[in-house]
Amino acid sequence: MTKENKTSSAGTPGEPPASPESVTLPKADVDALRAKVEEYLNMAQRVQADFSNYQKRVVRDRDQESRFLVERLLLDLLPALDTFDMALKQAPKEAEAFVKGMDLAHREIFRKLELHGLKRIGATGAFSPATHEAIMRVETDKVPEGDIVAEMRPGYTLHERVLRPAQVSVAAKG
Repeated sequence: MTKENKTSSAGTPGEPPASPESVTLPKADVDALRAKVEEYLNMAQRVQADFSNYQKRVVRDRDQESRFLVERLLLDLLPALDTFDMALKQAPKEAEAFVKGMDLAHREIFRKLELHGLKRIGATGAFSPATHEAIMRVETDKVPEGDIVAEMRPGYTLHERVLRPAQVSVAAKG
């Protein structure tokens, strides 16, 4: 076999095979392929962004879940705190040492609950429907209308979210 009889894969004798760069396509085909490449690139970027958002949402939801995991326990404990409050207010003067001990226990329990994000809602000043529940209107000229006159039951927040609104009496014009 001689050199003249050899043929390349391109089909012409003596020419090297065509490389991908040297293939020429009609402009319409090239434009269509470029559009497809762009479409797939955009799709990949959207999928990547969606996945990144999903990861962030999972982290945020997990954090939220762990922060409020103790919510049910705290709701169960709030009546016990209320009982402490009422017992301390109603204790006779003769039981001063007992009252001091109960007050100390009450403060220690509340301090431990604060470590988990529990905070007492203030019940002074203007009434706020977001944090207070009005259970009574009191006619008075001593306090501006719409201000809180007295707290009937304390309210609490857990990590800035209202766990239980404070029950209050609100001033009305007298």
